[in-house]
Amino acid sequence: MGTKTERVELVVLNKPGVLGRVAGHIRHEGWNIKRLVVDEDEPASAGSAQTPAPTSTMEIDIEGTHTKLAQVMDRILNLDCVVSAAMIQDGRRVIRRRRQDIVRSAPALEQPPAAPPKEPGTLRILAINPGSTSTKFGLYDGEKRIISQKIQHDPAVLSACGTVLNQRELRRDCIMKNLDAAGIPLSSLDAIAGRGGLLKPIESGTYLITEKMIEDLHSATASIHASALGAIIAAEIAGKLAISAYVVDPIVVDEMDRNAKLTGMPGVERSSVFHALNQKAIARRLAAALGMSYENARFIVAHLGGGITVGAHRYGRVIDVNDALSGEGPFTPERTGAVPATPIINMCFSGEYTETEMIEKVTGRGGMKAYLGTSDIRDVQKMINDGDEFAALVLDSMAYQVSKEIGAMAAVLEGLVDGIILTGGLAYSTRFTGAIKQRVDKFAPVHVFPGEDEMLALVSGVLRVLRGEEQVTPYQ
Repeated sequence: MGTKTERVELVVLNKPGVLGRVAGHIRHEGWNIKRLVVDEDEPASAGSAQTPAPTSTMEIDIEGTHTKLAQVMDRILNLDCVVSAAMIQDGRRVIRRRRQDIVRSAPALEQPPAAPPKEPGTLRILAINPGSTSTKFGLYDGEKRIISQKIQHDPAVLSACGTVLNQRELRRDCIMKNLDAAGIPLSSLDAIAGRGGLLKPIESGTYLITEKMIEDLHSATASIHASALGAIIAAEIAGKLAISAYVVDPIVVDEMDRNAKLTGMPGVERSSVFHALNQKAIARRLAAALGMSYENARFIVAHLGGGITVGAHRYGRVIDVNDALSGEGPFTPERTGAVPATPIINMCFSGEYTETEMIEKVTGRGGMKAYLGTSDIRDVQKMINDGDEFAALVLDSMAYQVSKEIGAMAAVLEGLVDGIILTGGLAYSTRFTGAIKQRVDKFAPVHVFPGEDEMLALVSGVLRVLRGEEQVTPYQ
């Protein structure tokens, strides 16, 4: 089928960078923009009860085939800055509006089952683990889980907070309301565990949350990731109860070999920022299942979530791992991964994007989300089932890049690998894990642990300290 020029009309929200996002999305699809005109729409009348957000209309002439272009428009409607798309189809003007189910609101609080009374001598721990768009918490009596909740936040509500740190009150109140609904007396808590954030590089261990740690979590670097709120909220609740709060194996655990640090650019070193808590917990679980200790094992662990990190575990230490937050490794549902440096430098100095927008492109609006308008693999699998070839290409390419990173870590371990572990939310996708297995199962047996074990890992670290089995590690 030959190419022809067709016109589409988009209504977009007046947000910074919207022109670049729409144009970039079309270019990524392989279509050529022949003409683009933008006009700001008239504001709503002063008498309106609710003033809608200001919008503009984009008129774009695109060179491509009509059938494929319709699919492109469907994907563009997934962008949060696009309100509607109009185009000529079968001789008539068709208007499509943005899917409302792309933004999932937090579900109404359900009445959780009443928690059983605390047994004498039992240590009751509250664990808090914030993610980019969710807050997970769990209540444990010893290692026994009493309550486990995942609160899904509306991305628009989180965005309205402005910064990650400004989400503290919203997320804390959600936890407190759920605990109250379950009839949990706060006085029954013995300690609180929070997921650690972007602190300075530290050894693996369980750390008491101190004023110095809280101060470091408010720094410009640490506060960009939601994990910082785990320790901040834990310390706030614990302080009111006069009990201790801890973090366990935060994401900045640094055990990297010195050969892994150099980048080729003096003044810039590779950093160890990864899913340390889950990677180590799952590696210990596999080691136990294989009848060996974690300290005697050589594993490759791939945490497959909104961010993807692949670590080389050698005898209880992670000697190399990609820093997904800084742009290393494979692209992910939300992050770009490693990209050619020169085009990025050109974008930075183009004047089209601010520093903040470029960081967001790399850390939160890249990867699968940039290509397909969603970071939810369920949406992508539906697209694939509906015959979307480009969605299939994106998912398979992400699996391809994960496989490359696993191959690199096999070289780090000198080819001596006891097992490869695939874990995290994406590991629920058999299509995704199958594509990885096909490429790497000759290195070592592949073990799939869907989801993550971070809540129990947090609690277990605190219990080891409270039971005197392990010394708390000082944070300085």
